[in-house]
Amino acid sequence: MAVIVRAIAALSWAGVIYLLLTLWRIARFYEKSARQRAYSFLFLPPLFLLPLGAIYYIVVDVDFIGSAAADLLFLLGGICLLIGTYLLGQVMVGER
Repeated sequence: MAVIVRAIAALSWAGVIYLLLTLWRIARFYEKSARQRAYSFLFLPPLFLLPLGAIYYIVVDVDFIGSAAADLLFLLGGICLLIGTYLLGQVMVGER
């Protein structure tokens, strides 16, 4: 059963990584086409931090709770992602 849970978690995180790559590519495209700073570099740390936290949970602890190191990776990746998406949204709607 643990193998099935790990496989489903890995597939789910593959989808999350795809969405993060898509956001990064949108920001890069907007920077190049509009010649405005869209803060695309803020999407790179979550591309590494969130999968690292997920890999820890998938490999070491399938329960997905209780690891300070993995939770810290998720926290830092989430903060960068939150700031990046907010700033990208502001730039795209012309408020910045």
